[in-house]
Formats: sequence, C-alpha cells, structure tokens
Amino acid sequence: MFGTYDFTPLFYRPSGTDLEVPMKSLARVLTLLFLSPTLSLWPVAAQQSPPPRKPALIRDTDKAEGKEEADTSQPKEFNPLLAAKNLKVGDFYFKKKNYIAAIQRYMEAIEYQPNFTEAYVALGRAYEKNGDLTKAINTYKDFIQKNPDSPKIAEFRTKLTKLEKK
Repeated sequence: MFGTYDFTPLFYRPSGTDLEVPMKSLARVLTLLFLSPTLSLWPVAAQQSPPPRKPALIRDTDKAEGKEEADTSQPKEFNPLLAAKNLKVGDFYFKKKNYIAAIQRYMEAIEYQPNFTEAYVALGRAYEKNGDLTKAINTYKDFIQKNPDSPKIAEFRTKLTKLEKK
C-alpha cells in the first residue's frame, strides 16, 4: 500500500539540470527506507510495544482482599495527624461518591481523635448520603453526648431535629 508512492514530484527539477538523476535516486531511497515496514529507520516504529496490562485494583482495606482484619478491640492511640489524614482520604471517597469507604475513613479518624468535630460532621453527612438515616442520627447524638461543651452543639442539634422529622 505505502510502497508504491513515489516522492519524485517533491524533488522535481526541470530536465537538463545536473541534479535530476541524484534527486530521483534520493526519492526512491527515501521511499524504501521510510515506508517499508522491514527497513524502517525509525526505532520507535520498529520496536514492538508490549501488550497493555490491565490496571491493578487498589484496595483500601484488607477486608476487600479477603484477608482477616486487624484486632479492632483495642482503642487506637490519640493521633491528630492520622485523624486529619483519614478525614482527607474520607473526603476524597465522599467526592467520588464511594460513601462506604468514606464512612470507614471517618470512623477511623474519630478513633484516632475522639473529639474531632469535622469527622463527626462528615460521618453524619456520609450516612445521610448513603441512606442510613438512623446511623446519621446516632452519630449526631453520640457527638452531643461525648462533647457537650463543644461550640458546634447547636449545629448538631439542628441537624438532628431535621433528620428526626424525616
């Protein structure tokens, strides 16, 4: 298909010039070298690319991979940095509408920092989006019970009354 194309019109010179024969020869050589699949000068075209790999699945928990979960009976050590990290990862999952993974991350953030107001807000919101209104109500009640001196108590009470009306 490509081997029949001739580049001579590109290099045409009026007859009678001394460059006519070398230009025709050059056109034929270029045709052979660049359009022939076996004699290609382009190393990228000559190399065979490996077959595409299937993307590896990224698992957030060992439970998804079928492994046993770590012992969760022991309370986790107070660590605000890990709590903030889990909150950010949970927010990522929430934006991707993976509410179950977001809920797991928000709960882990609360385990690392039990008075983490933003994690409670996010956890309640994720339960609402997931359709678990009773769990969202229990989350807000739990925060009110554990943190009665928090400045966000009024916000939690209004959310709680709205959910109880539904």
